[in-house]
Amino acid sequence: SYSVTITDEIPTFEILASLKGWTPYRPVLTIQLNGLAGTDTLLILSGLNTTLERDVSIEMSTTTESELIIPRNTIDMTYDIGERIDNARVLQLNHLRGIRTEMMMFNVPASADLYSKIGDILQADLNVDPQDRIGLKSADSLMLQQLRKVDGLWWPSTMFIRDVPGEMHLLAAPADNFDIHEERSFQGMFEMDYSSNSDDMDLFIETKGKAQNVRGDTLMLAENLPDRFELSVTEDFGAKISASGNGVEKLYIRRTNVMFQENVNVVSSELVGENLQGAEVHIYRPIGYPVIVVDGITGGRIVATSNTEVTVLGYDIDARGALLDAQFTGGIPTASSVGINGVNSDLSLISSLTGGKIETTHVMIGDPFSSLLATAVAAVVG
Repeated sequence: SYSVTITDEIPTFEILASLKGWTPYRPVLTIQLNGLAGTDTLLILSGLNTTLERDVSIEMSTTTESELIIPRNTIDMTYDIGERIDNARVLQLNHLRGIRTEMMMFNVPASADLYSKIGDILQADLNVDPQDRIGLKSADSLMLQQLRKVDGLWWPSTMFIRDVPGEMHLLAAPADNFDIHEERSFQGMFEMDYSSNSDDMDLFIETKGKAQNVRGDTLMLAENLPDRFELSVTEDFGAKISASGNGVEKLYIRRTNVMFQENVNVVSSELVGENLQGAEVHIYRPIGYPVIVVDGITGGRIVATSNTEVTVLGYDIDARGALLDAQFTGGIPTASSVGINGVNSDLSLISSLTGGKIETTHVMIGDPFSSLLATAVAAVVG
C-alpha cells in the first residue's frame, strides 16, 4: 500500500508491503510511484533467491522538510526480507523543489532498522540483529546522497560508508552556537558525533558549495574509525577532537574556496592525521594577532597545509605564511619547528612512550616578517 499524509504542511510518503510465503519470480523487486505531490519514488531490491519461500515485510516512509533553507530529506525504513541480498536502492526526486535523494546499500542484511536524514545535516542510524550480521558488520557499504538544484546546477552532499557496523549512530551538523564577541574561526563548523559496535569503519563525506548554502567545498575521509569519535566546537569556541581506543587510524580533511575575510581567500586548506586520539584547538588574538594553541594531546601525527590568495590593489597574490611551532610536555619545552604554509609534527612523542599518560601542548605563532618576505619572494619568482 502507498499513502501520503501532510502534517504542518510537510508531506510524508509511506510504503507498506507484507507478503506471506512469497517466492520471487525474478531476482529483482521494484516498487515505483511517480508524480504524487510532484515527487517520484523508487525502491529496488536486487539479488533475491528465486527458489526460497519467505515472509516479507517492508515499512518505509520519506519526508522532505522543504520550508528550510536547505531542505532535509528523511528516509525511515524497517524491513525483513528473509535473506541477505546483493543491493538495495531508494531514490526520490522532488520536481517542485529540485531535490534528488538516493540511498544505496550493498550486501544487504536480511532485516534492519535504518533511519537517515540528509540536507543541512547528515545523519545515519542503523541497527541489525546479531543473527543477521557478518561478524561485527551489517553490510559491505552504504551510500547516502542528496543533490540540490540551484541556478540550473546540481550541488551534491554525499556520505559513503565502507564496512558498515551492525549498530551505528552518526550525526554531522553545523554548530549552531554563535557569538560575534568570541573567536569566529570555528563557529558554524561541521560537528560530528559517531558511535558503533566496531572500530574498522571507513567514512567519506563531501559537500559542494550551495548544497549547504555556503561558499566553499568540504571533504572528509576517515579510515578505521574507532567505536566512539567526536568532532565538536567547545563552549569557549575552540575545536575538539576525541576518539576512543587507539584513535582514528587515518584522517583527511580538505576545505576549498573559502572566503576567510575581505580580500583573503583560502584556495585550499588540508589536514592529514594518523592515530589521532584527542586534542583541543584554541585561537587567541593578543593585539589582534592569532596565536594557535593545541593542547590535551596524547598521541598521533598531523600534517596541515594551506594555500591562500590575498587581493592587494586589484592583484591576486599567492600569500605565504611562516608558522613557528613550539611543543611543551608537562610544561617543559621539548621540540620546535617552522613551516611555510603548513606544519608537520609528531603531536606527542613522549606521550606515546609513556602510554598516553602525559599530555602535550603545541603553541603555534605566525611570524609576520618571515611571512611577508616569503610572500614577496613568491610574487617575484612565481
